[in-house]
Amino acid sequence: MLKEIYCKKFHQKTIKFNDGLNVVLGTETGNNSIGKSTFLLIIDFVFGGMTYTKSTDISNNIGNHDIFFTFEFNNKLFRFCRNNLDSDIVWQCDEKYNKLTNISLNNFNNWLAEKYEMQLLDLTFREAISRYIRVYGKKNCNENKPLEAFESEKAESAMYALLKIFDKYSLIKDATNNAKLADATQKAYLKAQKYNLIDNIKKTDFNKNNKRIKQAQIELNLLIANLDNSLIGTDLALSEEALSIKNTLTKLRRSKGFLKTKYNIIEDNGNYNFSSTSNSFDELRKFFPNSNIAKIESIENFHNKIALIFKEELQEEKEILKKDLQEYDNLIMNYEKKLNEILQNNNISKNILFKHSNLLKEIEELQKQNNAYEKSIVLKDEKKHTKELLDDLKIKQFSSLQQTLNNKMKYFNDFIYSGSCNAPELCFKTNSYVFYTPDDTGTGIACKGLVLFDLSVLNSTKLPILAHDSVILKQISDEAIEKILELYIQSNKQIFIAFDKRDSYTEKAQKILSESAVLKLAPNGKELFGKSWG
Repeated sequence: MLKEIYCKKFHQKTIKFNDGLNVVLGTETGNNSIGKSTFLLIIDFVFGGMTYTKSTDISNNIGNHDIFFTFEFNNKLFRFCRNNLDSDIVWQCDEKYNKLTNISLNNFNNWLAEKYEMQLLDLTFREAISRYIRVYGKKNCNENKPLEAFESEKAESAMYALLKIFDKYSLIKDATNNAKLADATQKAYLKAQKYNLIDNIKKTDFNKNNKRIKQAQIELNLLIANLDNSLIGTDLALSEEALSIKNTLTKLRRSKGFLKTKYNIIEDNGNYNFSSTSNSFDELRKFFPNSNIAKIESIENFHNKIALIFKEELQEEKEILKKDLQEYDNLIMNYEKKLNEILQNNNISKNILFKHSNLLKEIEELQKQNNAYEKSIVLKDEKKHTKELLDDLKIKQFSSLQQTLNNKMKYFNDFIYSGSCNAPELCFKTNSYVFYTPDDTGTGIACKGLVLFDLSVLNSTKLPILAHDSVILKQISDEAIEKILELYIQSNKQIFIAFDKRDSYTEKAQKILSESAVLKLAPNGKELFGKSWG
């Protein structure tokens, strides 16, 4: 809880707070410009707010100043300081308010959220409590718009904030994410179809494709049946693979034939022998006594050497060709084995395989188009379904919240009027709401409804504080004020109010106001800062 606020420039330097109702009392004549609203803005300031820092009156007339304050949690005191001109940091202080170390305002607000156990889903501590510190200048005092934190906030945003404060948002968040994902997925799919990345056909094309798929399947079944079911279980990939193997085998056998022919020629040449003339040299001398036999023998030896070299080269070439032929035999055998694994009958012609493959391709392509059409229908239905689930969940959650708040406001209203006056009602619509009191549109009744709404939220959630400016309370009837003050003091949470004309109310109301007063302000030096500039 907030224990105290201290400022050297205050008329009353230190203001200590109660754990329940805390009243800033004005005068019996209702004097303005004495600091009641300003002090409530300082309350907002020590809870992380920024409205106080935007006051030109304060900066012009008071200037640069520190606001020191103390919180107590689990019997331990925590002291801090914020400066009106350097408000983005918060100083941690010792027991004499000497500044020690500073932290960011965001970290300070997170610290408060942790200490007050108010760590809400997708709603910061400031976004939650700022709505219920209703002070002139914060522009959140519209008695007909109790949910909005500021004038321009959209009603739907304010509705969700209330849902988060009541911790009823998690289911809606999940449903919202699912709906957004379904919407984004369908949009991406439609965009892919627009750029021809995915097939895009209409229902008439879908029906035509189905007819052709059935006909092509019949043709395929007949083709398989005519081949004694040799192609049963052969899908498009296997059919195309079989056709590819057939083509490869044809090429391999043709290449092997060329090598075999070359091998046979070399083998024939390798067996050829040069004819020898050395045995007929004697006959040659008889007919040509003057012949140069030595020269002829030299030529004969040369021929024999050439023949030997030729045979060796042919033998080497033959071995190479023999090895290549063996490799071709191995390849052909492996491909035939693969073909046998695919087809029960590997003697099926390439034309049959080609027709089989084309039928499978056609069926696959048509099915692909139809699958794309069916997927688009599924995504469309999924988008519609997730949106319907979200809308249904929103209705249930807001209906539950509406009932909770209306029951609580009726309870408080009956406490004030003993059932003689209508209670305020909150009614949620799709993206908006209305807040009213049936059969009574008076300003005082509307302001009373605003107070009861805030008390209902305070008592039904972890919201730690409430602040109501005199601009709200002074509109409410004297009869209702006494009971509202009783409701204030019954709360176990801190409530800060600014109040005028105490003596105009009942003795009981006066007693509550006097006992709960933490600060009394008046003109002529008893203003918040000891002076008035109005």
